[in-house]
Amino acid sequence: MIRAARLATPRIGAAAAAAASARAPRAALRCAARQYSHQGLPDSSEKETIVKLLYNIGSKKEVEQYLSHFSSVESQKFAVIKVGGAVISDDLATLASALTFLNRVGLYPIVVHGAGPQLNKRLEAANIEARYEDGIRITDGPTLAIAREVFASENRKLVEALERLGTRARPVTGGVFVADYLNRDKYDRVGKIVHVNREVVESSIRAGCLPILTSLAETPDGQILNVNADIAAGELARVLEPLKIVYLNEKNGLYHGVTGKLIETIHLDEEYEGLLKESWVRYGTKLKLKEIKELLDTLPRSSSVAIISAEHLHKELFTHSGSGTLIMRGHRLFSEQDLAR
Repeated sequence: MIRAARLATPRIGAAAAAAASARAPRAALRCAARQYSHQGLPDSSEKETIVKLLYNIGSKKEVEQYLSHFSSVESQKFAVIKVGGAVISDDLATLASALTFLNRVGLYPIVVHGAGPQLNKRLEAANIEARYEDGIRITDGPTLAIAREVFASENRKLVEALERLGTRARPVTGGVFVADYLNRDKYDRVGKIVHVNREVVESSIRAGCLPILTSLAETPDGQILNVNADIAAGELARVLEPLKIVYLNEKNGLYHGVTGKLIETIHLDEEYEGLLKESWVRYGTKLKLKEIKELLDTLPRSSSVAIISAEHLHKELFTHSGSGTLIMRGHRLFSEQDLAR
């Protein structure tokens, strides 16, 4: 069966409810000046060379069809890519290379990153217990203070890695997500996003920079709140309506907790309830599945979410077979003919 549903061209539904007024975005940091012209885009000869390299992972027809498809929409509608903290700590060079590769062919992936493993390490060093409820990190004052430091540090690492490769990137550590308390008594300083300020992201792209976002949010009166990066990426996707929604992890997908085998496809209509009852589906995995289901429930049935590794990002984006784990609501698949139309 052709898994060409990986094109998954979502024209994503209504934006998240703007229950609170967005704060004026913080002063946007300027991208480092680079040698590229036209807002950092590569010249035609460089782009042509990179496109030829893509032929190594898929047929020429596949690559050209996907490039044409991705180039047919506004830059901010290409892809929202959520990057797990472990990818930054363990596979930073591969991640930066993959994102740079996309930028060299004129694409602007929007990155939202987490920093869970790094935060847990810092909390342990500070003798602060990492506590969770329903897969959500309980975030008290000391935890939030360390989280802010960790997020800023990991954001800076990724931005600097991109800039070392000549890719213009902008750190976006605030001003995008507006939130209310999710449940202050239960989770403390954890937010539920009520509004997304897309202008901060779009201004970065207009300046020729890849926007690199943390998932921290603010209340309308300025209180910083912690938000799970999967959730933040989903809310951003609802608003920006990207062609692709990709979650990067270090394992290249989701694996069955008993058999250890890669789960290539999850059809939520048939499998979601059963998966939640599995003993190995807990904590972050359960929260991720819940968030992806809530996201896809608001989108056309052709929409999907891919969970892959940075190493396989190009295969996911430019071939019909894709890579990692593909999550969708039902069995409806795009075909090669759909892509060619």
